[in-house]
Amino acid sequence: ECTLCLYPMRAPNRRKERRPDFIDRLHSFSRYTNVYDMTRQENAARPKFLEGTGSLVLDRVNRVAYAAISERTDLSLTNVWGRVMDYDIVPFISVDRARRPIYHTNVMMSVGTSVAVVCAESIPDARERANVLDTLRSTGHEVVEISMDQVDRFCGNILEVENYYGKPVLAMSTSAYKAFTPDQRAVLREHEEDLIHADISTLENIGGGGVRCSIGELF
Repeated sequence: ECTLCLYPMRAPNRRKERRPDFIDRLHSFSRYTNVYDMTRQENAARPKFLEGTGSLVLDRVNRVAYAAISERTDLSLTNVWGRVMDYDIVPFISVDRARRPIYHTNVMMSVGTSVAVVCAESIPDARERANVLDTLRSTGHEVVEISMDQVDRFCGNILEVENYYGKPVLAMSTSAYKAFTPDQRAVLREHEEDLIHADISTLENIGGGGVRCSIGELF
């Protein structure tokens, strides 16, 4: 079974992205047999939000969802989503330099088939930090730890995709590519066919998002 999820978004302008014509088109050419609509949470007496793949970094192979809890990633909704979608949830708190919760999980980590990038230093609780790292390693991932400086350069906001030949490649911005150290790039290349990057500095500087924020997968 394939399920189409509609997520509750905190920002009203993001809600407009759930265009009915797009949803109808997905139904027309895909195998989606179920729709899981969580959007009623936006208008609840106490609104709750779970902003899709911004909130949930998914290990689709092992069915594990990593979630940095914040006002945009509600823990109770995350747990409900996990039960409905049959994913194990790894929740944690991740903070920026000012000790404020990082707004989206995909800012500080990315999970590929056999390699993961994570800013462990942004997870202040030692048990939560260990749980994230242990879960990544126990599911067969080599972990590349990045710094807060590298988070600011969007090194966590990257995405593994397949190229034309079905090989895994890692998509990232040029800013992120340059911010990875040579040793880190070497580790990533051991797991990926290539590291591909593009200059999206306007989006990064004005929109606050990197390459991962620009790509949506359909499974």
